[in-house]
Amino acid sequence: MLSPEVERCAKQIYTHLSQRERIANLTEPLESLPEEIQKMNQLHSLKPDTLNIVARHFLQWKPKDTQKSIKDLISRLDSVISGLRLNDTLPSLTLQPNAVHVPQPLEVTTSSLSNTKSIYCSSPTSAHTIPTINGCNILCSPETNVLASLPWILKFDIGRFLLLKKLTFSDIPNTVIEEILSVGKKEPREVFSVMIKWYETRKLTHPDTLSYAKVEQCPEVVWNCTETYVKNRSVRYFGTVFLSSKTPALTLRVPKTTASNRLFRKFGDDRFLEFKLLKNSRPTTIKDSLNYFLTPLLFMNRVFRFLFIKEDRLVFFATEGEGLQPISIRQVVNWHIPLKENAAMTISKFASRMSLGYSNSTSTVVFQADMIKYIDDIHAQAEGEEETVMTDGCGIISCAAMRKIMGSQYIEELPCAIQGRIAGAKGVWILTPEIEFESGEWIKIRASQNKFKTCLPQADMDYQTDPIHFTFDLVKTSICIYPSKLNTQFIQAISAGGVPKDAFTKILHEYLQKLVTIVLESKNIKVLRDWVIKTGAVMNARWEVEAVEQDVWRDTLSDTWLTDYAPTEDTLSPDILTASSGKANYWRYNAYSGLPASLYDSAVRMIDSGFDLTNPFLANKITNIFRDTMRMVMSKYRIEVQQSCTLTCVPDPTGMLEEGEIFFQLSRRRVDEKSAIKSSIVLGDVLVTRNPCGLKSDVQKVTAVDCPGLRMYTDIVIFPVKGLRSLASKLSGGDYDGDIVFCCWDERLVKPFTNSPILPTPEKAKAAFEQNMNTISQVVFKHTEDTFQERMLQENFISVAIPDGILGKYDNWRTNLAEDTSFDNEDVNYLAHMCARLVDASKQGLTIKPSVLQKDRSDFLKIPQSRWFSDKVSRQREKDIHTSVEEVQESNVSNRPSTTTMDFLHETLLAEVEKFTRYSESVFQEKDVKLKDSALERPWLEAMAMAIDDKDAELQADLKAIQSCVDKNIHTYTCDAKQLWLRRQQKFTAKHDPGRKSETFYEDEDQFNTAFELEEHAAKEFHHFPDPVTFASSVFHYDLEINHGMMIQKIKASYAYIKTIQSGKFSKYCYVVAYDALRRIKADSCGNNSRGLCESVVPSIFQALNVDKYWI
Repeated sequence: MLSPEVERCAKQIYTHLSQRERIANLTEPLESLPEEIQKMNQLHSLKPDTLNIVARHFLQWKPKDTQKSIKDLISRLDSVISGLRLNDTLPSLTLQPNAVHVPQPLEVTTSSLSNTKSIYCSSPTSAHTIPTINGCNILCSPETNVLASLPWILKFDIGRFLLLKKLTFSDIPNTVIEEILSVGKKEPREVFSVMIKWYETRKLTHPDTLSYAKVEQCPEVVWNCTETYVKNRSVRYFGTVFLSSKTPALTLRVPKTTASNRLFRKFGDDRFLEFKLLKNSRPTTIKDSLNYFLTPLLFMNRVFRFLFIKEDRLVFFATEGEGLQPISIRQVVNWHIPLKENAAMTISKFASRMSLGYSNSTSTVVFQADMIKYIDDIHAQAEGEEETVMTDGCGIISCAAMRKIMGSQYIEELPCAIQGRIAGAKGVWILTPEIEFESGEWIKIRASQNKFKTCLPQADMDYQTDPIHFTFDLVKTSICIYPSKLNTQFIQAISAGGVPKDAFTKILHEYLQKLVTIVLESKNIKVLRDWVIKTGAVMNARWEVEAVEQDVWRDTLSDTWLTDYAPTEDTLSPDILTASSGKANYWRYNAYSGLPASLYDSAVRMIDSGFDLTNPFLANKITNIFRDTMRMVMSKYRIEVQQSCTLTCVPDPTGMLEEGEIFFQLSRRRVDEKSAIKSSIVLGDVLVTRNPCGLKSDVQKVTAVDCPGLRMYTDIVIFPVKGLRSLASKLSGGDYDGDIVFCCWDERLVKPFTNSPILPTPEKAKAAFEQNMNTISQVVFKHTEDTFQERMLQENFISVAIPDGILGKYDNWRTNLAEDTSFDNEDVNYLAHMCARLVDASKQGLTIKPSVLQKDRSDFLKIPQSRWFSDKVSRQREKDIHTSVEEVQESNVSNRPSTTTMDFLHETLLAEVEKFTRYSESVFQEKDVKLKDSALERPWLEAMAMAIDDKDAELQADLKAIQSCVDKNIHTYTCDAKQLWLRRQQKFTAKHDPGRKSETFYEDEDQFNTAFELEEHAAKEFHHFPDPVTFASSVFHYDLEINHGMMIQKIKASYAYIKTIQSGKFSKYCYVVAYDALRRIKADSCGNNSRGLCESVVPSIFQALNVDKYWI
């Protein structure tokens, strides 16, 4: 007797196929029923829900040029049934307990997960519940070890694909699994194509937006990193997590290459999985989801457990699984920071130190026991705490050791200072003032640099320890930015020190005039190219992509929704600003057209190919770069001052400088900016400050002197070790652990400035926090079993505060109150000290009291905003779809007349800049932009002329086919682009609707979510049409056989260009789909004009040819 479900599906299918006469036979015995009914019954008995899915897909299927038949149904049923049988024949994975005392191999049985199915994490657009089986949250995992032979990156990519498409592993047919295994062993990169092809077939549709959208392919640079060892380079496997009042929603992203770190080097990068907190999440709900995050996560037959939190990322570690030696969380923690040796450390500080092992660094020299020396700090003859430590965070290193360290970096010139870590010590090390290489390789560690005890070998130890512990991990070299820039905080504090408003407005006028001259008035394309490279930090990005290991200390900036081509502001320093389009996106390029995602690099490559500002695409890009620069000035008031620099500060290693004196010289400063006399040493009064800068006393006027004993040091600023407290501590509580300082010797700012006394921290600010002083001994060792000790570590690590915007609110309140009153207001002083304490609150175990936050919000939220501040917030909100409703509502604009320096700068900027950023479509005159480029239209016109003159009907037909395909492609691209823009506007509008139902906006799996996805899909379609087998002309056949279709691609690109300019002068379609082809056409044309072909350079050499260390 058939089940009602099978009978219902059979009736629907027979009716759909117009074979209703077969329905009468369904009442016969099972063995007498047709083959399709028996197979439907068999599938229902194996997996009832799957029968409904197969039937529904069969009914929705619309085949081309054929009709459905019973044979098609039987074929589909066989494919699904064989896949289910394959899963039943393979063993299952047994999960081990949470704590592992001694590494043991995994036991493989069939009892643990024999009743489970492959389950995916529900998509953010659906329910947020992730199934829990046998004590694990199942993200995505096959029931069997069928993929055991594949590398982890391939397993990760398969799991990511299934999660993205809301599929389970059991949805993959047996034949596809076999193809994945076969292709994965030979050409693992092609597995992505296998998955796409299968998914397109499964969706029963042509590869359109439903099948291609949002399926980003693993980048080539990631594959190269996994296949070939690149020193100090790692692959980072990550995803995102959205926190709300519901269960956390997890998604996975494409892996990316980053600098290595100590934990990667010890345990391998493939054992780590991190989830970045999405904007607009609620960090406070992490504690509410404690049990969720502390439950093991099963992904692709690996068990990931929570390890720690670093900034806004939750880091998980694979404790066991397919191909892994079991390692517990406690073992990882104990290796990095021995628990017993550091039992007296507070749990908050311990959690902060734990994350140091996850910071980007470069492995360099292994120091032996006799090469390491421990020395005391220099202390002031005064009472106090850290401020009286005159060498806080700074040690000394020999010239020979520095040369060996930097030798591993392939650096020609030795820096005078480096920031790094060794064992439990961290900070900055400067060259010894005695320049002698004969003293050997040694390093001196000061007491203030030792942050925790670890397995560092001592001279009296007779046992070996892990060499990774006493390897010097280079974080970065000393920083020198010249000239540098002001920012909002600097301007406010310097102005409060007595500097008149017109001094700032004059400097602003000079800076704007310089920018306008470069972009608008300069006719030298090389000067413009140089400016674009510097502005976008293109050389920095190329240097890093080349894996030369320069600047590996900076984390890759993350992309934002639909802002792939916009610079991202850096919160570290006003000067260390790298555009996301210049760095994070540098390695991202359209795989089919070659168009870089980086706004800056795409412009540079256009210039390199011979284009100039008469080309509308390049002119538009230069316009956008100029506007981005102007927006940065408008939002952060980053105003360049020629007589300024930003340097790493270090204490005087010779003790020669007196209190109030500093020394610095710049290798790139050839002459004095005012007198034009040759001089690299800066002399005279100088203003020094650093971020954050919330008080008048955070800016200090000191005297730069010439000290012969310090002339060996360049590109760092040396502070004295004499006085009652360190100069670094006067600058908003800084130290010498890598702090960077803004130095300015422009007399217009320095001469009228007057130092202010350093005020003590208000008792009100001290009492505003609760402090957790519990130690490792109290929290962890009150338990005797490793399992409970590990649980205590995890619970306390996950309680570490994640940036939640409170610091930003206090800084905004301080800024507005200082503008409305003055820096001398006691509440301004209170708010500034609150900001200073909030910066290191998590490390110090400080938590702001809810009553204090509520009272401060009530007191300071009503402070009216200056017009310049309101305008700044509005500009930032325009480019940030994630702006919260609360931020939108916090708006109370003041109507007072302009009185402060910031008010007048704002008015000046509006007058000078808005004409370029608001109203003009391009900063270039319309008459200067050519409608057509004869070099780009020539290939198509000549091909058409030849076909007509030769009366070649076959060639004419082929050209007509190209024409038809391009016309269709540009129409589809234009429609999709409009839809993308409309969805973005709808989301942005709804974002600020307090009555909205949803708490956030997720990406739609069936739509394009970024311009990059849309453009790459359009280029893919353009690259593959028309099908080469349809070409009839002998000319095209010859080109395909001899020249790999290069001529055809040029002809297609040329017609795409003609079609583009017909759509509008500033349309960009042709560059989206044929960027490299058009560049080759232009370069060859320029070469012909100069009586020779253009130079041909392969991509790897192109990178190296353009790397100039003086631009970095």
